[in-house]
Amino acid sequence: MKLFDTMRKDLTELNLENEVRIYVCGITAYDYSHIGHARNVVIFDTLRRYLEFKGHRVKIVQNFTDIDDKIINRAVKEGKKALEISCKYINEFLKDVEELNVKGCIRPKVSEYIPQIISAVEKLIEKGYAYTVRKDNGYDVYFHVPAFESYGKLSGLSTQELERHRIEPDPQKKDKRDFALWKSAKEEDFNAESYFDSPWGPGRPGWHIECSIMSSDILGVPFDIHGGGMDLVFPHHENERAQSYALFDTEPVRYWIHNNFITVNGEKMSKSLGNIVKIRDVVEKYGGLALRYLLISAHYRHPLDYSEEKVIEAKKSYEYLQNSLRNADMEIAHIKTFQGGREGEEIPSLRDGFVEALENDFNTPRALAVMHELASNINSRQFSASLKSLEKAFDELYTMMDIMGLIKDYGRSPVLGEDDREKITEREEARKRKDFKTADMIRDGFKKRGIILVDTKHGTRWYVA
Repeated sequence: MKLFDTMRKDLTELNLENEVRIYVCGITAYDYSHIGHARNVVIFDTLRRYLEFKGHRVKIVQNFTDIDDKIINRAVKEGKKALEISCKYINEFLKDVEELNVKGCIRPKVSEYIPQIISAVEKLIEKGYAYTVRKDNGYDVYFHVPAFESYGKLSGLSTQELERHRIEPDPQKKDKRDFALWKSAKEEDFNAESYFDSPWGPGRPGWHIECSIMSSDILGVPFDIHGGGMDLVFPHHENERAQSYALFDTEPVRYWIHNNFITVNGEKMSKSLGNIVKIRDVVEKYGGLALRYLLISAHYRHPLDYSEEKVIEAKKSYEYLQNSLRNADMEIAHIKTFQGGREGEEIPSLRDGFVEALENDFNTPRALAVMHELASNINSRQFSASLKSLEKAFDELYTMMDIMGLIKDYGRSPVLGEDDREKITEREEARKRKDFKTADMIRDGFKKRGIILVDTKHGTRWYVA
């Protein structure tokens, strides 16, 4: 399998062991999550599903930042503790991703790792990579960028370019590129109760150190894949790599994988433009799996432009796949119920094309195109294919949809017993003589048992509600 590695700046063939360890930067929990967060979560959930399909055990971690300026500012504004704010929006995020059919993973919080973070900062000071600066309520601790020779290798930015990026201002820093490992507490930290005791006085961790500590503690060093949005390459992941390498004397990550952004009607999502699209708003209107389909309909390294028209189209495309799967399933149940077996034409396998698409830089739009081709073949040959071929096509499409996360709570059409066969036959005869009262009564009886009857030109079929 090949993916684009940000560090190598090229498609890279992955050399993975049986267990694959993945860390993905999660949300800062100060507000409801938006579709940009959803894209990141869904892409790496889909990658995880594919790796499991290939036989790997996958250990995936996606953290919660529950200590941050934005959380503290909101807590002060609302007169609450910072952890009250973060706890609320973490729970809301978990509700959102459940609707997107995202599998469970390890989800640590920064507040749970304060002792480990303090220990790591102490070690960086001892090794000469960090220094302290006196402040009103203690000390800030900074990582000294010039002490790490290969700084900038991940982002590929020159020294001049690095200096043009947004930098935390502090005239006491030795180098303006230096970044905070520990921040001494300010008035708002005390007000929001978002501070911790440390050797440098009351304070809280800097943003970057948290991921180094949580990833290494849970996954070890080096781990296989570090994921996140492209906006995190610099400064977050550049700084994370620097401090992790300084701590452990080795590259902390084998492959750095980043997904591109979401725009809304061609514009960047931002609060100033008022075009933030919340996950829950899309889910409420169109459903979680329709949104998931949209999020994987573009290549992970390409921008994805969101619009109402595109999510409507995604919903139709998802429903087409779902209905095609159900068509195969209903026909299999009908054959087994009334015929026992059936010879007929073959539905060609497209498994290799699907796998090839995902092996080649995780080309999900190509994989979806293969799925639609298989679905079309099922629909055109549903009533003429052999039972064996239908069963194979059903299994193939089901597996593809499961890998893409587009299967949720699916129930197979049952093979009916003798009494139900007689009722189906009785209903078809009633329809022929236009006795719709009897036909409807039989249909309603099945419906009460959770079986929906479908009338086709080839007779009655059924599925589980």
